[in-house]
This record gives sequence, C-alpha cells and structure tokens, in this order.
Amino acid sequence: MKKNFRWLTLCLLTACAATPDNPDPHRTFNENALEFNMDLDDYVLRPLASGYKAITPDVMQESVSNFLMNWKEPFYCVNYVVSLDAEHAANSVFRFVINTTFGILGLFDVAEQIGLEKAETSYKATLKKIEMPNGDYLVLPVFGSSSTRDAIAEPISWFADPVGYFIGFPYMLVKAIFGAVNDRASNMQLVNDMKKDKSTMYSAMKSVYFQKFVTGYSDNEEDDDEEEEIAESETKGKIEENGHSKNGKSDHNKQVAKGK
Repeated sequence: MKKNFRWLTLCLLTACAATPDNPDPHRTFNENALEFNMDLDDYVLRPLASGYKAITPDVMQESVSNFLMNWKEPFYCVNYVVSLDAEHAANSVFRFVINTTFGILGLFDVAEQIGLEKAETSYKATLKKIEMPNGDYLVLPVFGSSSTRDAIAEPISWFADPVGYFIGFPYMLVKAIFGAVNDRASNMQLVNDMKKDKSTMYSAMKSVYFQKFVTGYSDNEEDDDEEEEIAESETKGKIEENGHSKNGKSDHNKQVAKGK
C-alpha cells in the first residue's frame, strides 16, 4: 500500500514536470484558473470584504482574526504531532485552552500576553519538512496559488481539523468563508494593487507564493513575518516599476508625435 502511494505521489509530481525549455508547464491552466478566481473576487469576495471593512471597527476586526486563529489551534496541534514537534504541539494546546476560556472563545489573545506566542503551521510545511519536492506551480480554482506538492495538502487540511469532526461540515464551511473574507479585507490594498495591471498579476502572485510558501516556513514567526513583508514590498515594487515603465513609454510616444 505504501509503495503504491509513493508511486502515485511520484507520478503526480513528475507528470508534465517543468523543464529548462518549459519552466511553467501548467501556465495555460493556471491563467484560466486565475481568471476564474479574479472573477470570483470581483463579484463575491471583494464586495463582501469591502462591506466587512466598512461596517466593522478595527478592534472588532482584530477580535475576529483572533477568534479564527484560536479555532485553528487544534489543527495546528495535530499537524505538529504528525511532525513530531512536541514543543509546538503543547504550545497550541495551551493557547487554545487559555484563549477559549479566558479569551472568550478566542476573541482576545490572552495566551500571547502571558508569553505563549502563536505559531502557525500547515500540512504544506509538513510535506516540505519531509523533503517532498515542491513540484510545479499551480493555480487552483477558489484556493489560489499552490503547487503539485501543496495541492495534496489542501484536502488533508480540510479533513484533518479535529474541531470539524465534533461540530460537522457546516462549521468547516463557515470558517473557510469567514477566513477568506477576513484575509481579503486584511490584504485589501495589496490585492487591489496586483489587479491593477493584469499583465503582471500572474508573475506577481507566483513570486509572492514562492517567497512565502516555498522558501519560507521558518520556525521563527518574526522571520516569517519579515519574509512576507519582503514578498509584499517586492510585489509592490514590480507593480510600480511596470507602471513607471508604461508612463515612460507614453511620454516618449507623445514627444515623438510632437516632433513629427
């Protein structure tokens, strides 16, 4: 059974694999998926996130983020146990118990105030830890940027949340929707800037993904935050550089036209 699973995984990772002549073999599929995701964002996610930001005070938005983070702790704990990381598994348990009780179901991050720092993780990190090759870049409908390795982790993440087994599928669905709206609201300006120039949006999102999820996964949360800030600043730089380039070409064309 294990041999069959490894063989299947190898096939998934090597099928249509990138080569020097074709470094992005799934680009056609990716661009179609990206277009679908952008339409979904335009007509559903961005209006919901904009309305959420407009009617919700910053303090309440922080409480919602804390609440969503708290109910991810059981999932983090299971993932750390699978990774044989007892220290972070215990940290997730203590954070969940303290914030659920003293933090009013997680609306307030009391655990962080007493020195228990949050430590996010995912099965993407676990697959990287066991040195499974990243594979090719993929854009998944609804889920967004991923890879042939991380695409395996997506369904695992859905079914490995222990809280979902107690409350049921509706909880998982509601949590996913609220999480998506909250994340979109938190990154409103960055995503809007990316979408201004569709010609660079694909490469910009791919760059952010690789910097955050392929070269990242540090055990130090401050390092992760710093890497994310670098990725965002480089993405903004590319967008601004492209804008300046277009403006420069426009000015040049105007000068040529005047000369004529």
